[in-house]
Amino acid sequence: MKKNLIYIILTGLFAAMVTVGTMLIQVPTPTKGYIHIGDTLVYLSGILLGPVYGFLAAAFGSFLADFFSGYLIYAVPTFMIKGLDALAVGLVYRALAKDENTFGKKALAFSLSVALGTLVMVSGYYIYESALYGFKGALIGIGPNIIQGIGGGILALPVLLALEKSGLTYKKIKNRME
Repeated sequence: MKKNLIYIILTGLFAAMVTVGTMLIQVPTPTKGYIHIGDTLVYLSGILLGPVYGFLAAAFGSFLADFFSGYLIYAVPTFMIKGLDALAVGLVYRALAKDENTFGKKALAFSLSVALGTLVMVSGYYIYESALYGFKGALIGIGPNIIQGIGGGILALPVLLALEKSGLTYKKIKNRME
C-alpha cells in the first residue's frame, strides 16, 4: 500500500511539473500546436518513474497543459502520444542504462531512448494532424515536433545526470518503495 501511495504521489507531482513545463513557454506552430519545454519532463517521467507511472504522469500532465492552454483539439490525442512517448523512453533507458555505466554509456542510452520517444511523438502527431489537415498539411508539423523532441532531450540530459549523481535513479526510487 505504501509503495503504491508513494508512486501515486510522485506521478501526480511529475504530472504537475509536466503541465507547468509545457505551459511555461509556448511557441505556436503552423499546425495550431506549440513548441514547449514540457518534453524535458516527459522524458524524465519515463526514466525516473518507470514506463507505467511515467506514462501516466506525462499523459495527464500534457493533457492538462493542452486543456488549460485552450488547445482542446489536441488534448485527448496528446494524452496518448505523450504517454506513449514517456513509456518508450522509460523502457529503452531502463533496458540500456545500468548504474555502473560510464557517462558515455548513459548518454548513449539516453540519446537512443529520446530518439525513440521523439519518433513516437512525431509519428503520433503526424497521424493525428493528417486527419485534421490532410497528409500534406501535417508535414508542416514534423519539423517543429522534431525540434521540440531534441530540445527536450538536450535540456533533460544534464538534469538526469545531476539527479543520478545525487543518487536519484529509478532503481533507488523503486527500492525505497519496497
